[in-house]
Amino acid sequence: MTVVSVPSRASSSAKRGCVVLLGVICGATASAADEPTTDLGKVVVTSRNREEFAQDVPLPVQVLGGAQLERDGVQSIWDLPEKTPNLQLNPPGENARKVSPSIRGIGRNGANDSAEGSVGTIVDGVTLYYAGQAWADYVDLDRIEVLRGPQGTLMGKNTTLGAINIVTKAPSFTRGSTFEIASGNLNSLKGKFSSTGAIIDDLLAFRGTFVVDRANGLYTNTWQSFGKAKETWNESNKVGGRLQFLLTPNENISNRLIVDKLRSDERVNLGFQWSDGPDVWADGVPRTTSYLKKFAARSAWFRDADGTAYQPPLGLRSFENAEARPQITDQWGVSNDLRWIIGGLTLTSISAYRYQDFDIKNGGNTRFYTSNSGQQLWNKQLSQELRLTSEPGKVLDYQVGLYYLDAQVYSDDPDYNGPDAGAWFASNSQYSTLITNAAGRELMRASLDGLYQSLVTDAKVKSVAAYGQTDWHVTDKATLTVGVRQTHERKTNRASDELDRPGIPLTAAYFPEATAAQLAAANGVRNNRIDAPYSWYYGRPIEADLTAWNIGPSYKITKDVLLYASAGKGVKSGFIYFNPNSAPPAADFETTIKPEESLDYELGVKSLLLNRKLQLNVNLYQTKLTDYQTSFTVIEDDGQTALTQWTNAPGVKARGVEFEASYQLDNRLSFNASGAYNRATYNSEWLVQRSEIDTSLPAYSGVNIRNRFIDLEDEQISNAPKVTVNLGLNYQVPIAGYLGRVTVNNSYRSGTYLNANQSQLSYQDAYNLTNVGLGVSTLDRKYELSLLGRNIFDKFYATSKNTYAATAASTLQLGAPRYWEIVFRARI
Repeated sequence: MTVVSVPSRASSSAKRGCVVLLGVICGATASAADEPTTDLGKVVVTSRNREEFAQDVPLPVQVLGGAQLERDGVQSIWDLPEKTPNLQLNPPGENARKVSPSIRGIGRNGANDSAEGSVGTIVDGVTLYYAGQAWADYVDLDRIEVLRGPQGTLMGKNTTLGAINIVTKAPSFTRGSTFEIASGNLNSLKGKFSSTGAIIDDLLAFRGTFVVDRANGLYTNTWQSFGKAKETWNESNKVGGRLQFLLTPNENISNRLIVDKLRSDERVNLGFQWSDGPDVWADGVPRTTSYLKKFAARSAWFRDADGTAYQPPLGLRSFENAEARPQITDQWGVSNDLRWIIGGLTLTSISAYRYQDFDIKNGGNTRFYTSNSGQQLWNKQLSQELRLTSEPGKVLDYQVGLYYLDAQVYSDDPDYNGPDAGAWFASNSQYSTLITNAAGRELMRASLDGLYQSLVTDAKVKSVAAYGQTDWHVTDKATLTVGVRQTHERKTNRASDELDRPGIPLTAAYFPEATAAQLAAANGVRNNRIDAPYSWYYGRPIEADLTAWNIGPSYKITKDVLLYASAGKGVKSGFIYFNPNSAPPAADFETTIKPEESLDYELGVKSLLLNRKLQLNVNLYQTKLTDYQTSFTVIEDDGQTALTQWTNAPGVKARGVEFEASYQLDNRLSFNASGAYNRATYNSEWLVQRSEIDTSLPAYSGVNIRNRFIDLEDEQISNAPKVTVNLGLNYQVPIAGYLGRVTVNNSYRSGTYLNANQSQLSYQDAYNLTNVGLGVSTLDRKYELSLLGRNIFDKFYATSKNTYAATAASTLQLGAPRYWEIVFRARI
């Protein structure tokens, strides 16, 4: 094991923190400057707020080391599912507002600006209260730890399912810089730069990092592309940087200050329309209303330039959209991590402030200017954590701490309407009345053109928590771990509906040539589209006391075999939900969503075998959630309008097995494997609605066949493949004075539904993704040139699918196609 030398004035905690990860948990090679090791037991983690070897941690935690992350091009949390079984995220082509990690198939939801995540994201000790702040590219990653099971007695804020702990490299007193540039298809160009060193020897060090990520998207907007200028969507366009300072005034004190900023200006969040559904229902009744049929019925308005009826394109990787605009995400933060050793105890203070500004306009689905929904959102958080940690190695090791959070998420959900909105949203009778002459057509245009309405929410939370955890070393081999967290929170939320621009009056004074019937029809179109505005409505505040706990014995069968078990309760805070499809004083407008609770059991073994060349970790689990916070879709009685709401589902259960294995044959060749079998289901009756026929399922309770309910009890949850397996190998060998490397990774996901209503249109078959890497470097690894290929067999697969309705076709987002990238890296 190689240890970087630490200046004598650095604290002992800082010394332990400077351990370099030579081998990663998947049996990868050492960090770039070192020779690989055949000892797989030397991976250091901080999942329990102290540096310790991963194999000694009685928790199901998977560690991806910096060398592997760099080698495989991992730079954001969207790259992790291919490395980590039982971890899922919303597609990276969505947006910062929809970041929603899930573990074991549970916790992944759409956008909700008032709810917290079931899986926490922690960056350098700071919990990101608003999950969208994880929309970032990271440089200088030291490691990423994925913790499964309830967290909160040690890591971050209280969560029910797990946490992603991202740790970046700290400043070093040893001078060094890394430069990386990469380019590939999709016209991609990426650049990374990092530099560290002493400002004042043994006293003050710095680390600066910078990243630029630019690549064309997967889809072409044919309407907005002119000549050679192609407007592509689901692209990358980020720029960010971090500046750190490490102050070590004496051996007992270290202080790490981090300032970071990221801006993205990206066209994301759009797929393409690919199916309008059947012309005949399964019972033989003709389907009279559909997306294409609606355009055909209104062809007098929706026409091409040559006068022919407009036909919306349904196809792959191209679409028409006149109104969508890029997502702009601007976020920054500052944190200060102070460590002070006092009489064998370490006092840690982590102070942080974070801010994010988010703006997106999703647009419509065609070249016409109908409606343009979007989001303007601001969130900020102030957090303070104080922690006291005992010196390890005693009969009782303990940690106690206090955590404070003050956060706000202000969300403005606007709805714009264009000159074609009236023709699209008019009823059949209104359209027939208005389309007959020029005056009526002008009224139809004016009925909604320029209408702008916003639904605004303002959610705030103040949270205070006390926690503690102790390890009682009963014997040299047996340990009992007990932890508890008590949280008190106050949450508030308010909502308003603002008619920002009501449009011009639809009266005879403005439209003297229109008939009374036409004026009535145009006003009907407007009135049906406008929600009754209301001023600030203050929801009932939430005052909650939440308790989380864990208890677990562990036993060292040998020095290289650890057996552990645990039981724990996790809790996620409730929130105040305002139904966007209702208004005060309606009874269904405000709902207090109850806290989500999990009861989790783990039984695992961690082992190093064959002279520590083989690592084998296996974990059995069962997690039950009550009052599971989730969204669901209701189809209105008209069979056309789909409304999404939030509620507490009665219960969810996940049980299965996870494993990690790696084998380091020698300094040249290593193999790795990880996987899971996961059975994640609703464990009580849970009804959802479908928007189209599925003859494989019976109608429930005689509900209309076109709007049927299905009972999801014991059905696998959507977006939760039962089987995930990741396999890889890494081979390196000296060649003519250089070092050659070959890396192969394969990720398998079994079939799963991608939509909660489990429509067959949303089913994604099982698939494999295969990545390869070829590299050559100097023996000292100062310079390296590599070729990285992702999805080299160009597997066609979807990351999201939505079913059709009467006013929209089915939409699909594709996973990334085959991608080749050349990377040059220099270490100075």
